Amino acid sequence: MVSSPVCVLTCINSAIVRRQYISMSSLLPNVKRYVLANCSQISRLALWLLLPLGSEELGSGSYGHRYITDTVTGDDDGFDIDDSDYDIYIEELRPLPAIKGGNRKFLVETKVTPGSSSRLLSRVLTTTSEPTTSIPTTTQPSTTVRATTARAARRGSMSSASRLFDLSCDEAICSADSFCVNDYDRGGSRCHCNLGKGGEMCAEDIIIQYPQFSGYSYLTFEPLKNSYQTFQITLEFRAESEDGLLLYCGENEHGRGDFMSLAIIRRSVQFRFNCGTGAAVITSENKIKLGNWHSVTLFRDGMNGWLRMDSDAPVTGKSQGQYSKITFRTPFYVGGAPSMYWLVRATGTNRGFQGCVQSLSVNGKIIDMRPWPLGKALSGADVGECSSGICDEAACINSGTCTVRKVDSYICLCPLGFKGHHCEEAITLAIPQFNESLRSFASTPWPLEPQNYISFMEFEMTFRPDLETGVLLYSYDTDSKDFLSINMVAGYVEFRFDCGSGTAVIRSEEPVSLGQWHELRVSRTAKNGILQVDKQKPVEGMAEGAFTQIKCNSEIFIGGVPSYDTVKKNSGILRPFSGSIQKIILNDRTIDVKQDFTFGVNLANTAHPCVSSPCANGGTCVPKKDSYECDCPLGFDGQHCQKAITEAIEIPQFIGRSYLTYDNPDILKSYNLGSGIASITVNGSFSDGRWHRVKAVRDGQSGKVTVDDYGARTGKSPGKMRQLNINGDLYVGGMKEIALHTNRQYMRGLVGCISHLTLSTDYHISLVEDAADGKNINTCGTK
Repeated sequence: MVSSPVCVLTCINSAIVRRQYISMSSLLPNVKRYVLANCSQISRLALWLLLPLGSEELGSGSYGHRYITDTVTGDDDGFDIDDSDYDIYIEELRPLPAIKGGNRKFLVETKVTPGSSSRLLSRVLTTTSEPTTSIPTTTQPSTTVRATTARAARRGSMSSASRLFDLSCDEAICSADSFCVNDYDRGGSRCHCNLGKGGEMCAEDIIIQYPQFSGYSYLTFEPLKNSYQTFQITLEFRAESEDGLLLYCGENEHGRGDFMSLAIIRRSVQFRFNCGTGAAVITSENKIKLGNWHSVTLFRDGMNGWLRMDSDAPVTGKSQGQYSKITFRTPFYVGGAPSMYWLVRATGTNRGFQGCVQSLSVNGKIIDMRPWPLGKALSGADVGECSSGICDEAACINSGTCTVRKVDSYICLCPLGFKGHHCEEAITLAIPQFNESLRSFASTPWPLEPQNYISFMEFEMTFRPDLETGVLLYSYDTDSKDFLSINMVAGYVEFRFDCGSGTAVIRSEEPVSLGQWHELRVSRTAKNGILQVDKQKPVEGMAEGAFTQIKCNSEIFIGGVPSYDTVKKNSGILRPFSGSIQKIILNDRTIDVKQDFTFGVNLANTAHPCVSSPCANGGTCVPKKDSYECDCPLGFDGQHCQKAITEAIEIPQFIGRSYLTYDNPDILKSYNLGSGIASITVNGSFSDGRWHRVKAVRDGQSGKVTVDDYGARTGKSPGKMRQLNINGDLYVGGMKEIALHTNRQYMRGLVGCISHLTLSTDYHISLVEDAADGKNINTCGTK
């Protein structure tokens, strides 16, 4: 215990100044009565209590000498003193760098508030009985420093990144990409690295995703919005010290008036808030474990609040007085604050947080803690990256690359054809499963040149979502605002597109069920769009502005994107899709996941029968939601193409997805001479299970079709072209992607049988024997 005079009590009344020196033994029990007895007629009062504590009194988490300032707010005799009414208040307190004869000096600067004397009082106090000497000082104008963040310490290391000086900021010189702050605890000053910078000279670039705080660090965000009446904040952190400020936002930087704070005090988590007439102090029942991850949620509604740590029951509390709203004007500080020294009375600590913060959400919205513009952090000081070095331990193989997943873990981004923690397992992709936590996505080029889609495009998709939010499909133009996207948003399906002059947002009327297969179709014609999900009513929408065309020169991204920082502002893309996609059709052209995916990351196969390749003898498994069908090659039949057809098929049977192909093509019913299509229709009912005879004749531009005894129907191709040029195969009974190749005149093939085919009046074709290829062909009459 220090027994020498350490306290100066100054009572000011106009020109009267009385100074009393009081020993510690007499001061502590009688200080309030002494003030009242000696200053009862005084209109202005300032009390400074300067108490250097020995290191044995500090406890863990301390940093040497600590100087606690506090103001008396009431006394046992019923006198209440509101320090907000003082004309004189402490503005700056710092140890002087000069030490003579073992005596440490302290400079106390006070500033007289407007309306009273404008004198600046400066006093030097020593910890011995030597007389106090006065040192003239000048008042520095208040400046606003754009605080930014600091150097990243090595992973697991919590040492301070800032550089210490014995000189004040008036004399100390900091390197580029850093700024100076006076250190009121140790004396002298510190150089703090700007946000995104680190190293001894603040010259290293630091990529911050999971911020690491050293005790002198902080991040700043915009003040809390729409929170004056109620707010809810959730924070996930790992502490390395028993004390430290986690969150602060208030009416001012000194903790006076309205504020909220979250701090660790002697390993307990403490939530405080003040609506202006008295603070609520809510303390967790259990203490944190240093080095372990903890999650804390704090909630306030008016004067009432609660705090929940991990899975503990919430602890409730209530603020004093009648006011129920909080005014937030300061930035929202995380991990500390630039004015930590002055926040001790409000927050209960003058120490910054030591440790890592993994996630932060405010009012249900996740806060991206990366520096602006990628994230929401506006500035800070001495912030490192907690995940630094985590990928040094990774061993991704088969061209996999490591990326940080959380502070303590990483994932390997495995290319197409591989999966596993280190991409060690080879797979054949059948029906892709996307996983948000693995940052899955695939990409495929547009089948045709971009100009083929500028005015019209249509996507069909069959998908099964596991989570309510995620991107299904996205493409964009690098040189303009053009884009299109299909997203899951809170269970609804959204179709967005922009022709360059405004975004259309079309949302399904009802949400879709998780874990079930759904079908969606989106189409865009000029700036008009249509979205239909399952049997729901189609929803229409229109893009803003005058532009009507979209040009996307990027690939089509499915289930996710490589970078969520570069997506178009209005695309609505938030996170990867979790679930399965089994069918994608663009303008009637099927996108085959086995052949058309040119790039992908962490794609696995979903649980589906087609994954086990149930179709034998070269058959193709076609998924039908939870079921499947096998398309069998020519010569095989059965549910799994397991039956070989040994007898010759004289009269083939077609089932709607069947066809036969021939090397020498000709046109039967419709033909195009290059200047227009001729279409000849015979009206009648022919799906009656009976045999019918059809004869089609073309002569130059003219054509004639005869069916049974209905009589001939004629037609003529427009234009002047008379010669028909054919360079493709002849299909009978159907064809591959029939809607695409017939311009949607036919959506499926024949269901029935064909017995004879004659070309040029005398060229008879043996339908099965002469066929070059075929699918799903059996003898007519076979069940």
